[in-house]
Amino acid sequence: MVMVNALERRVHLAAVDAPPVILDADIAEELHELEAVSRDLETHTLSINTRRAYEKAWRSFGGFCVDLGLEALPAHPQVVRWYVAWMSTQVDDWGEPRFALATIRQHLAGVAERHLRDGYLDPTGHRAVSDLVRGLAKLRAARPVRKRPLVLDKVVRIVDSMTHDVYPAGVSATRDATALWLGFAGALRRSEAAGLRLNSLELHPGDGIHVHVGRSKADQDNSQPDVVVLPFGGTPRTCPPCAVHRWVALLRESATVDPRTRRQSLMSQLYGYQLDTHVCGADGGGQLIDGTDLASSAPLLRATYRNRKDARIHEAGVSGDALHTMLRRRMTEAGMNPSAYGFHSLRAGHVTQARRNGASTEEIMRAGRWQKAETVNVYDREFNPAARNSVMRLGL
Repeated sequence: MVMVNALERRVHLAAVDAPPVILDADIAEELHELEAVSRDLETHTLSINTRRAYEKAWRSFGGFCVDLGLEALPAHPQVVRWYVAWMSTQVDDWGEPRFALATIRQHLAGVAERHLRDGYLDPTGHRAVSDLVRGLAKLRAARPVRKRPLVLDKVVRIVDSMTHDVYPAGVSATRDATALWLGFAGALRRSEAAGLRLNSLELHPGDGIHVHVGRSKADQDNSQPDVVVLPFGGTPRTCPPCAVHRWVALLRESATVDPRTRRQSLMSQLYGYQLDTHVCGADGGGQLIDGTDLASSAPLLRATYRNRKDARIHEAGVSGDALHTMLRRRMTEAGMNPSAYGFHSLRAGHVTQARRNGASTEEIMRAGRWQKAETVNVYDREFNPAARNSVMRLGL
């Protein structure tokens, strides 16, 4: 099969029976420049995570086709059916399905995207494929397993179990505490927390800290209000702004000191963080950081490296997966079973705790940027079933 570039293919599709057109050299060059611009714009239609997922799906589908001697592009719907059937039969070491139904649908979306991007019909839209997926969905029908919520007392337990005031353990503890409060108080998804920059934060004398989330999973176009509030806490240990101040101060110190004196400098900062004293100005005192510390576009949550004697804060930011792993590890260290929990448990915990404390659905939707009340109510039914339930009014 002869491969043509995108411009030639689109001209061909637009005028199959038209006589050949000889373009002026200057016009042809301009069209190719416009094509390059259009291709660049296309790369922004999907989020980075979605693009990575589609690329992974295409590699999987391509490998399947190579192994069986089948054509991947363009693929016949029957080939896609065989691929779905193959995914449905794969199991892991524990005998559980290797590909969840959501993953199978994501793989099909990746196959579809590649075909449409290259100017071919989407084979995954054929009824023979959709019927197969529908049948698999009925066969595997089960209530989704949701992450259990981490409410306030559990978050405090995790944070308190960390070593905050000893070098080098205190460096990663300071970062991890900040991440936990972003997930709980800010109700942020792990990808949103990982994507924050220093200039995403704005100190506010009355509210605490305003966090500008920007484009998110539920708002790819960044068209919705994206401000999340991290409020002052009643105590320094439950104060999200204090946690942020401590971490940003460490970042500042790490970036400005001589590497040879890093240990001594960071250690003095850690010992200077009195965990029982507000460092965010909530009690009328001074703030540990100011607006100049938040002028950079560098990542907020950085990767850290530490051994028994030293700690380093890298320039690169953490990933969402790293935050998920961190939470589960910190739960284990706190003597808690992490098997039913993940970073999303902090977002779920925000809903559950707020509802227990009397927050309305509208208030919770605003805090977590949910668009549908039903999404919020799911947490009530699963983890707080007594809330707004007439059974509590039976006078038993």
